[in-house]
Amino acid sequence: MSDLQLALIAFGAVFVAAVAGYNVLQERRARRRAEAAFRGTHRDALLDPVADRREPVLGDLPGEAGEEAGLASVDEGLVPADAAGEPAEVSPAARVSGRIDTLALVLADEPVTREQLEPLLDALQSHLTPVHVEGLVDEQWMAVEESPRDAWRELRVGLQLASRAGPVAEEEIAAFNETVASFAASINAVSQREGAAAAAARARELDRFCAEADVEVAVNLVGRAGAAFAIARVKPLALEHGFAETGSGTFERRAPDGGVAMTLRTHDPLERRDAATVTGLTFALDVPHVADPVAVLDEMGRVAEAFGLALGGEIVDDERRPMGAAGFAAVRRSLEAVARRMETHAIPAGGALARRLFS
Repeated sequence: MSDLQLALIAFGAVFVAAVAGYNVLQERRARRRAEAAFRGTHRDALLDPVADRREPVLGDLPGEAGEEAGLASVDEGLVPADAAGEPAEVSPAARVSGRIDTLALVLADEPVTREQLEPLLDALQSHLTPVHVEGLVDEQWMAVEESPRDAWRELRVGLQLASRAGPVAEEEIAAFNETVASFAASINAVSQREGAAAAAARARELDRFCAEADVEVAVNLVGRAGAAFAIARVKPLALEHGFAETGSGTFERRAPDGGVAMTLRTHDPLERRDAATVTGLTFALDVPHVADPVAVLDEMGRVAEAFGLALGGEIVDDERRPMGAAGFAAVRRSLEAVARRMETHAIPAGGALARRLFS
């Protein structure tokens, strides 16, 4: 070979080695960024803007000792070591929470545009349970559909693990992980996901919590000696006490935050909806959806008493037994226990997480 050919071969070998080294360096940098974000060195990687906050956890979930949010390695990727330990309520711009969602993080060297994100959003629509996608904007997670930006270098995807319909199956979580991983690979990004088995275990634990805390408290009002109530009197009385009639024929009284504080419904079946009288009324509050449910119970009792005086009725329990002060006190104690349990697990009644979980 000539000297020129040897020089070209040597130069080519050096160039290939330099490219390979650069690629390895970039891969290591991306991996370090992903691990650092999930470890908590990036203070908003898992939603918590308060670096020193500690929260109680749910059952035997990881992080029970109260350590800072982080991730522990698993075969599939990374699993939140304290996913249940982030604050229950965060910035209104954020929807995803490690308490009730399984999280996946996508980190890209180049910003991911809305157009690039569309295939992921379309694929996630196949899930029956809620899925939210957020981008990092000025150190805050924000739903991409509400974001002022059109591209993000860091994305977070959350699949809700449980609801009133039950826990999410491990197979669905695995499919969710595969969807996110495939999307990340398609845009040359790094993704980290919670292991499907660990997430499924958290889903079952959440479902057990739901079963224990999903309570409706009801107060019944019936006419004395079996007398019926005239609808012509019930409706004006309901409006007077702040209720509004819904399309289904029930009445709702709203809380200051816009949520439903209590409902009023009749005892009669739907086929009697147009009847002139009703045989009884029920005042009810959906505990997980009501902030300060104990105070709402007290108010509901006062409203029921006012209806009873106006309509000539008496307050009874579900067995049609008169419900006096002792009965209300017993219900109040039970309700206080449920509210405390929800507070202990950092999913307070009436909060955004509770309303999502108990849906």
